Amino acid sequence: MPGNGSSINWPTRVTCAMSSNWLFLLAAGLELGGVSNLLVATPGSAQLLAYLVAHAMACALLSMVLLPFLPERYRGQPLTSAAFLFTLQFAVPFIGSVGVVVGILLALYLPRTDRELPWQEIRIPELPFTPVDMSQQVVYSQGGLQQVLREASDPDKRLKALMATRQMNERDAIAILRDALRDKVDDVRLLAYSMLEQKEKTLAQRASQLQLALANASDTDAVSVQRRLAQVWWEMAYLGLAQGGLRGYYLNSARGMLSDLTRRRAQHGDWRLLGRVELALGHLPEAEQAFRQGLASGAPEALIMPYLAELAFLRRDFEGVRAALSRCPADQLHPSILPLIEAWL
Repeated sequence: MPGNGSSINWPTRVTCAMSSNWLFLLAAGLELGGVSNLLVATPGSAQLLAYLVAHAMACALLSMVLLPFLPERYRGQPLTSAAFLFTLQFAVPFIGSVGVVVGILLALYLPRTDRELPWQEIRIPELPFTPVDMSQQVVYSQGGLQQVLREASDPDKRLKALMATRQMNERDAIAILRDALRDKVDDVRLLAYSMLEQKEKTLAQRASQLQLALANASDTDAVSVQRRLAQVWWEMAYLGLAQGGLRGYYLNSARGMLSDLTRRRAQHGDWRLLGRVELALGHLPEAEQAFRQGLASGAPEALIMPYLAELAFLRRDFEGVRAALSRCPADQLHPSILPLIEAWL
């Protein structure tokens, strides 16, 4: 306890101890006198009371002797420290006083020289990677990663290919992850499944939150909530997270929501999304009607004409494909559509 936090030097402590010798001797005499009084043949209550009084006086004197030897932070509260020393000694007759004196003296004269540090100093490790120039990195394509998953014999390479899908657009990445579910190595399948589940969970949670918000929304706010909910349902189907009957459920739910929106407060984006949903469901006439309604509502031709070209292609109307693509402004199109236009025109 004491020893390291005290500001009293050793000569001062020794001088203090010598000046308190008579108090120490008096305390020892009282303690020994009280003990010897108890050793009579037939001790009674009077002898016990006399011992307790002598023991209490001895404890008080020893507390006064030991108090100057305590560290400075304990000497700042003399009453509390003295009461603590007195209680320790009085609780255990004779042995308590000896134990307190010996404990304090040992801490004073045998201080700890090597203190154990609660931490370990280590060299700052090097970073496992260095910053890279992303413009010089390989741009992963769907075909390249699918080839790695099919032909790479090392499972670590296939795992890295799955991790690389995080740099791709969501739809292509999900297609690769679904192919990886058929891998022969458990680690590859589990990683692909966990990544797909995380993507699906994120959209499902967003849809649940929007449905809850829609139930509590006012008529003014309900329109924007419906629009966002329809977009989430469309993404579940478009990205390939939903398959089979579940995909049809999401598409039909989005179709119903968008049909209601176009009747109430239509925007050209609602018509465009409705056309994409109808196209995914295979409803070609309804899809064409929705796209043309989008054009009539002010949608840019760069957003609508590629879908009308797709409808014409599905009908095997190749002249209609060229006519639709020829109306697409090249400076407003997505770069992925430009090679398509160059091939047809």
